[in-house]
Amino acid sequence: MNDFLIIPTLLAETSNNQLTFSEIEVKMSLNQTLPELAKTYSAWWTKKEHSFSSAWTAYGYRVEKVDLVNQIVYFSKIKE
Repeated sequence: MNDFLIIPTLLAETSNNQLTFSEIEVKMSLNQTLPELAKTYSAWWTKKEHSFSSAWTAYGYRVEKVDLVNQIVYFSKIKE
């Protein structure tokens, strides 16, 4: 699976719209992890100009909150 589609795929499988960093990394390709910036800067998740965020935005999600301490990203559905 393309690593950019992992997050929208996981969001489609969950009812609470939150994902842990480890849940995302487990689904990533072998030997791949989230970039260190994703683990230390909440802006990595909310920046609109990079390929990861465009992947979940294209599927109708946006980042609501990033909890770096507990390594959880909270998403919400974009209302149309």
